[in-house]
Amino acid sequence: MNRFIFTAIILLFTFEIHTEKTKRNEKPDLHRIVLWEGDITGVYKDSSKVKVYLKHNPEYLGINFKEIKSNILSKKDFEIRQKVTNKLIGYFVPQQVELEKKIEKKNKTDFEVMIFGKLVPQKNSFLELISNDFTISLVRYEEAYLDPSAFFSDSYIGPKEKMISFIDKKEMVLIPSGFFIYGQAVDGEKDNFNPSIINPDESNMMELPSFYIDKYEVTNSEYEKFLRETNTKAPSHWESGVMPAGKDSHPVINLTYREVEKYASWVGKRLPTEFEWEKAARGSGFEKNLNRDETYTIKLKTRKFPFGNKFEGMFCNTKESKIMDTVSVYELSIKGASPYGVIGMCGNAPEWTSSWYLPYLGHEIENSSYGKQYKVIRGGSFFEERKKATTYYRNFGGNPNLQSDRRAGFRLVKDL
Repeated sequence: MNRFIFTAIILLFTFEIHTEKTKRNEKPDLHRIVLWEGDITGVYKDSSKVKVYLKHNPEYLGINFKEIKSNILSKKDFEIRQKVTNKLIGYFVPQQVELEKKIEKKNKTDFEVMIFGKLVPQKNSFLELISNDFTISLVRYEEAYLDPSAFFSDSYIGPKEKMISFIDKKEMVLIPSGFFIYGQAVDGEKDNFNPSIINPDESNMMELPSFYIDKYEVTNSEYEKFLRETNTKAPSHWESGVMPAGKDSHPVINLTYREVEKYASWVGKRLPTEFEWEKAARGSGFEKNLNRDETYTIKLKTRKFPFGNKFEGMFCNTKESKIMDTVSVYELSIKGASPYGVIGMCGNAPEWTSSWYLPYLGHEIENSSYGKQYKVIRGGSFFEERKKATTYYRNFGGNPNLQSDRRAGFRLVKDL
């Protein structure tokens, strides 16, 4: 079955106004998690119709229209909120779903569908407010408070493998705590040479706590939302300050480190260290086996690329792919994912990390660029060769300074 990407949904609503007011208390001890959100792009009062445009929706990836229809109708209702204030004005109840257009492309199918339903406003006067300043969203509420006794119970369940972050609504993947092996042990003249790989054990490996990392790189449309809501100046390569046409789901590129820092602060996350980035890309890098004498043997299982040691051009957007441009983060093959399911860590857009460009411990090598002046960049890019898109290749940016060097894009992490 082809990989289906649900890129554009037109929802046409017929309103049935209920005189009974419905009120749902948003308790302070609950977190509101948005699973998907659609922008209302047009209102037609004379025919009681509303258009809503829903951008990429991970919930509908890989399914056909029949499954999409069933999924939508299974939802009890969708919240309607004002964009700026996030004020809840009511709920939309879906009743009928019809296919309007099916667009076949090379390896995907796009759907445009119509959904009919009824509006249940909190106040009748809110009907007059509905415009493109409002969104339709499917949400889930989770308890913000954790009972401390759960941490002392044998039945305690650890963090979920995936989560949706609160502000940017991005899917994040759990990278579990533990030791991992970084770098390479083939070429001692390279800056990514790690002497510890020759004889690895837990005394010389890197140990990291658990963290969540964005499954996809931050896109142009996500960055545009940040610019709009914070009144921040657009990147200089955006002509007239406008997002590049047709590239809303492409990774944002050519940002300075300081610009990325501001986005991270706004969204309540942080940039990954280069070691966090590398572990997310290649896994732990070893296997620990118990011997009969109760000692352990460390077996290396390092990966040159997120998907394995053999390069596959279909899984990695580098110079070899001959595309010579970024592609949508949602069009990258899931077969190119890292062992933890992170997408796009090979090529496409280079990514900033928060680590200073320094030599690895125990590696005696001269480099005038070492020091607390440049930040490490990982992942390679669409215009670079595959050797720069390996899981352990190190690049750096910030020349002449971190405020002006527009060197990379990014993805973010969140601590547990």
